[in-house]
Amino acid sequence: MTDTIGNPPRVMDQRPAHRRRYGLHHFRISHGMVASAWFRLLVRNHFAVSPSRIPFALQVSIYSVLNSVLRLVQTLLLGRRIARLELAARPIFIIGHWRTGTTLLHELLALDERFLAPSTLECFAPAHFLVTGRLLRMLAWFLPATRPMDDMAVGWDRPQEDEFALLNLGFGSPYETLIFPNHRPVGIEFLNMSEMTPEQVEAWKAGLSCFLKQVQFRSDRESRCPPQARRLVLKSPPHTARLHILRPLFPGAQFVHIVRHPFDVFASTVRLWRAMSETQGCQAPRQGQLPNGAPSIEDYVLHVMELLYRDFVDQVAQLPRENICEVRYEDLVRAPIAEVRRIYQHLGLDTFEPVRPRLEAHLASLGDYTPNDCSISEDHKAEVSRRWRWYMERYNYGFDRQ
Repeated sequence: MTDTIGNPPRVMDQRPAHRRRYGLHHFRISHGMVASAWFRLLVRNHFAVSPSRIPFALQVSIYSVLNSVLRLVQTLLLGRRIARLELAARPIFIIGHWRTGTTLLHELLALDERFLAPSTLECFAPAHFLVTGRLLRMLAWFLPATRPMDDMAVGWDRPQEDEFALLNLGFGSPYETLIFPNHRPVGIEFLNMSEMTPEQVEAWKAGLSCFLKQVQFRSDRESRCPPQARRLVLKSPPHTARLHILRPLFPGAQFVHIVRHPFDVFASTVRLWRAMSETQGCQAPRQGQLPNGAPSIEDYVLHVMELLYRDFVDQVAQLPRENICEVRYEDLVRAPIAEVRRIYQHLGLDTFEPVRPRLEAHLASLGDYTPNDCSISEDHKAEVSRRWRWYMERYNYGFDRQ
């Protein structure tokens, strides 16, 4: 067994996203929304649903009511026990821009049974997974086989991004843009949260904490480990902009920050937003700048990177060295076991060797992936080099890469 990935997880093929559209029977992220979140989002966007997406919007409306009823059932049955639960100390956050390898790294770290990562089921059905989890696992055929933006596998029990839980519970997320892509940006105020009122911030913090308590409650109930023994490992690109909130909320939390060449990040993120808008949106997405003044997807991606990292350097400077580990995607793909071992050593985590066999087995399962080229025009290279120059210089990425 080698210490390298033969081929990193491949990026989505070059076919237009609409040719890979999910069937109406497939589970989408917003199918897990509670009614208050869904109807508030509809009102904010003036019910501007494309005619071709009306069946989908009706689906979400029905599911949202069911989700709210099941949420009430879960609260009545388990609410007091969850409220009394103490979160395990010092979660680990995987942060970085979209398409930098956060998912790959999350899945690798989550292989350690001493860690606890929220699952797809928990993040997509956050309102009631404690009472419906067994039933939903029996309905795995509702999930598509792979993610819409690449060929990474999807499964109820795979590690997932907690941002989707916040979206579905109505605590606000920039991912609201995925549902109404022609109104972009939607929910952008929830990225760094600097324009939110103190009451909104407190509600967001309470929502995240409550969701994580539910994840831990499920683990404590089903795991062979002692209660609170497993450290949470969380992954969410938007958290990159929220260190000023996460640091005091989770004292002693540790962060793994992953970076990648900006040309690849830009091209792959544009593809991500196109694919997700096509498969998750209530509007048939339009390309280019929109008549309502909304930016093109390319301009949106350029702008969001700047917002994501606006306060990042200052916030990282306030972290103890042992609580922040920097990783390059290129190094992670080239030598994943060595990089994960380095993360363990830098953060002072438990012994690495017990998890090595699981890492090797998982990496072997990725061996048939073949990456596709992320094409980027010369004009976009120039724009990325200009607007993301600070990122390229800070993380030592060349401007002249072909």
